[in-house]
Amino acid sequence: MSEMLIRIKEDGRVMVETESGGVKSFKQITPDSLAECIHQSLLRGAIHTGLLPKNCISFSAYDNGNKEVVLLHAESRADISYFGTEYKNFPLPCLVFGFCITQEGHIASCKLGVIENSNRIHPNTKMYHYPLSNVSGFHICTGNNTFPKCTSLHTLASLPYYILSMPNNNDHFHHFLNKRNMEMRDLLELLKNKEQAFYYSDILLPNGKVLNDFI
Repeated sequence: MSEMLIRIKEDGRVMVETESGGVKSFKQITPDSLAECIHQSLLRGAIHTGLLPKNCISFSAYDNGNKEVVLLHAESRADISYFGTEYKNFPLPCLVFGFCITQEGHIASCKLGVIENSNRIHPNTKMYHYPLSNVSGFHICTGNNTFPKCTSLHTLASLPYYILSMPNNNDHFHHFLNKRNMEMRDLLELLKNKEQAFYYSDILLPNGKVLNDFI
């Protein structure tokens, strides 16, 4: 084919004229077909993420420059606080964190989820309600705390530790989201000397979601 002409008529019809070896051919196509042909012909460059953070299990990039990263939090304990009381080496369920980073490197949003305790995760890994405070659904309420600018994705590995160090309160805490129907203080006192497995046998309630929903 030596030449192709595309004519868009006033009534929306799309006419395609091609010439090959001196022979011209004409064909009418739909506007959707034209759009799909253009879309399929676009050259798509490779996405270069740079160094990804430790335990990164998902990465997404969008046309507006935003990026989303999901991390598996490998630690089963953390130092937390609740209204001035420190709970050192407090047990945690298996957690995943999600971060949305703008093109300028700002943390636009962050989320937290609880997954089943398993050596292998997959898209259908079962999820549970987060039983403590500051989380609504998957969204983390960070109050007036500000996040440092993300100049490289690998630095996101430190954000879960920063988030877990934020003081707990009663924001977004609901006693009906744990099996024992306990209030926050009583729940913390019960959990402080337990192992991670206790969450799954006595505390956590399924939320009807799987890991792929979180991602």
